[in-house]
Amino acid sequence: MTLQGLAFAAYAIPLTLAIITILVLAHECGHFITARLFNIRVLEFGIGFPPRARVLARSDETQYTLNYLPIGGFVLLEGEEADSADPRAFGNARLWRQLVVLAAGVVMNVVLAVVLFFVVAWFFDPAQGVEIGRLTPGGAADRAGLVAGESIDSVNGQRYGLLAGESILDAISADAGKNVAIGYVDLQGVHRAVNLTLGTDASVGILGIRSVDDQHSLEAVVTYTQNDPVTAAGKALDQTATSLRLILDALGSIGGKLVSNPTQAPAGLQGPIGITRDFGVVLSDYGPPLVILLAAVLSANLALVNVLPFPPLDGGRMAILVAKRIAGKRGVSAVERTSYAVGFVLLMGFLAWITFFDILRGGLGG
Repeated sequence: MTLQGLAFAAYAIPLTLAIITILVLAHECGHFITARLFNIRVLEFGIGFPPRARVLARSDETQYTLNYLPIGGFVLLEGEEADSADPRAFGNARLWRQLVVLAAGVVMNVVLAVVLFFVVAWFFDPAQGVEIGRLTPGGAADRAGLVAGESIDSVNGQRYGLLAGESILDAISADAGKNVAIGYVDLQGVHRAVNLTLGTDASVGILGIRSVDDQHSLEAVVTYTQNDPVTAAGKALDQTATSLRLILDALGSIGGKLVSNPTQAPAGLQGPIGITRDFGVVLSDYGPPLVILLAAVLSANLALVNVLPFPPLDGGRMAILVAKRIAGKRGVSAVERTSYAVGFVLLMGFLAWITFFDILRGGLGG
């Protein structure tokens, strides 16, 4: 690895570990809070994974620990992994309470995604933009008085978020020949708008803007604005739903790819190395606002993945609890441990498969 790569890894890895730890601890807080509300005994709330570094605090029945592996955290409930005679054990709680405790982690990650999206939309609200490298003489932008270096970021008042399926250039192309209001950021960083009539001549360009040189595409940029809290809340809910939908679409295509073409990189899916690279690049190129945005997407990702009915994920554990109620504890318990073991092996294999493509894409890069 080059010196530049080492420098990149020196901040990208700790940043990613810190974010993942926060997201996982939020997930575990969901389990912890609902377990306490239902009077289920909580034996330990751990930050990181064993081996244990130290006990941070101790209540009558719960230890709060710091562990050496900085990859999230865990909550250990009485009777969660083995039968217990304790009437307050997880295994002795009513089924609906067990399901709520398990689902609470997923809910917390969705809530955290909404909160993070809300913070970004309220104070920063990033959107797609395109920088004017050069103007085509006589083109629509030239006639409207736009200048090189300014950034176009809206069409008819519509800004296109970074998670949007449509790009701002697609929107401009769809309005060819029409009179539209173009929003842009001038050279002093002030948001302005101008009405112009888009062209129809492909040789001139619909908007009449070009890159600095003809060897490259127009440079994509990110522009920022602020919203009132009500608007920000609406955007947060919409972006959370969009993230969940995009993740679900990506997951839906994985099964087919694994069977039909396992040697092809899965589109829209990355492992730990790819996620670390993205966080590092986003921090260095765009700063904290987009790091928060990416953390929100990752929180939604964790929520959706954990609800899948696949042991040992929360969704899989919920499915086994329901199967126990339907088929009887003895009939299901015989295969429960095996299903967890097989599920864990399959998950690790899947993670290795994704990581392989992360490495082919350049590893941490930087």
